[in-house]
Amino acid sequence: MKLEDAKTRYQGEWIAFRTVDQNDNPEGEVILHHRDRRTFDKELVEHGLTGVYVTFAGPAVPEGYAVMF
Repeated sequence: MKLEDAKTRYQGEWIAFRTVDQNDNPEGEVILHHRDRRTFDKELVEHGLTGVYVTFAGPAVPEGYAVMF
């Protein structure tokens, strides 16, 4: 599965993705996904998952909000 396909499939969830190759849209597999970040992190530790790409499949800032740095 491509990373962009995984982000579409698991929209609004945290994803742990193990890649097979390295490019802009790598091929790989979703190892873990969950909507709640704390539960997701807990499961990552419980399963001893390391060496995976972790990303949020959704907008970084919800609609209607603004961010100032």
